Amino acid sequence: MNFNTLSNDYKEEYIKKAFELLKIPSVFEESDRYPYGKAIDDVLDKALSIAEDDGFVTKNVDGHGGHIEFGEGEDLIGILGHLDVVPAGEGWSSNPFEPVVKDNKLYARGAQDDKGPVMAAYIAMKLLKDQGFHPKKRVRLILGTDEERDWKGIEYYFKEEEMPAVGFTPDASFPVIHAEKGLLDCFITFEMEDRKDGTIEILQLAGGDRLNMVPEEATAVLKTADINLKKKLKEYKEKENIEALLEVKDGRGIFKVKGKAVHASKPEEGQNAITGLLGFLLELPLSTTQKGVIRNIHKAFLKTDGVGLDIKQSDKVSGPLTSNLGSIEFHEGTCKVGFNLRYPVTVEYETVLECLERVVSKMNGTLKVYDHLPSIHLDKGHPFVETLLDVYNSVTGEMLSAHTIGGATYARALDAGVAYGALFADSPDTAHQKDEHVLLDDMVRAIEIYATCIYELTK
Repeated sequence: MNFNTLSNDYKEEYIKKAFELLKIPSVFEESDRYPYGKAIDDVLDKALSIAEDDGFVTKNVDGHGGHIEFGEGEDLIGILGHLDVVPAGEGWSSNPFEPVVKDNKLYARGAQDDKGPVMAAYIAMKLLKDQGFHPKKRVRLILGTDEERDWKGIEYYFKEEEMPAVGFTPDASFPVIHAEKGLLDCFITFEMEDRKDGTIEILQLAGGDRLNMVPEEATAVLKTADINLKKKLKEYKEKENIEALLEVKDGRGIFKVKGKAVHASKPEEGQNAITGLLGFLLELPLSTTQKGVIRNIHKAFLKTDGVGLDIKQSDKVSGPLTSNLGSIEFHEGTCKVGFNLRYPVTVEYETVLECLERVVSKMNGTLKVYDHLPSIHLDKGHPFVETLLDVYNSVTGEMLSAHTIGGATYARALDAGVAYGALFADSPDTAHQKDEHVLLDDMVRAIEIYATCIYELTK
């Protein structure tokens, strides 16, 4: 089979079916009826319905996940993707849930993370099925529903369903990602004494809503009689090159900072609105207590390499630790911040946690672990890794090696799994950002790679 020609033949079908998933706003919502909200239930039903109409065997696992399967045999190969998405946010050039193709790019929330790549994997399966190929192993496209939050959906799924012998997720980049850093989400709470020894008082702080995103906006409400506040802001903006607004009225100042949102796996590529906000607050005559807490938080998270938390470290397998201050909330004397850490695969979780507890104790805060995903590491010499890499290099004509990421993908849900595409080295990385999109040529090439891979693994 000429997978290059065939993948191009399926481009229009890919667009049509991707549209059907992308137009459903599958963001988590609390619900008494559906595990993760009606929209996520709808998108799972739609994906399974598409596959049923195409003649695949499907199963809905109580709304927590589902799968699409073909092939025969005892061995099972898994392809894990997710249908939930992060909130759209503001500033889009078009409606994020009305997918559009422009300049050979597909725009929509979820186009890159992860509905677009999921559809590429599905079309690869359909291409093979349409050509009459009969896999000698079962191939199962597993559809998750809660990847962007707590992974409860995939946990439920694998309590009910078979674990694949090996598998990959199309939720990262090529050629092959054989290791992922450990991921840790935490909160620190500070209790402040009600001291009035400053001329400016913080009444409220708010910023960020996802620990796995660099926050795009942060706001402070200040009680102030300082008539020079706007002058101080102007000087700060010029010094730090940030976007900020200030409104002073009736003895109160409302200060807003705009940053640049990116995925928390690469926080150094974004601009954190919360640290920008805290930096300005440190320029003001706050109370001793408030300034002390703000200074501690700012110092801990100003740099994204963990140096402020005394946990800066790196290894040859997966690179440096990263940290992201993802949320802040201050009200009535209590300040709570949330952060995300991604630590190297050779570092023990207990070591990281001990360091954090020691530093937070010195800051007079209380640390609480919200979620932890251990690192994963499948050796580069594993036959599955070698096959995926050989297919990629054969299709692209490149000579690349397997690598690692700081991201958390569904590869962690497998006993033996890796991330495999669907982005390429020159693909725009727009996940979790406004105007999220994928290049259609990239998706066509991913279809070719996935079809070739499934064929080689199951012929």
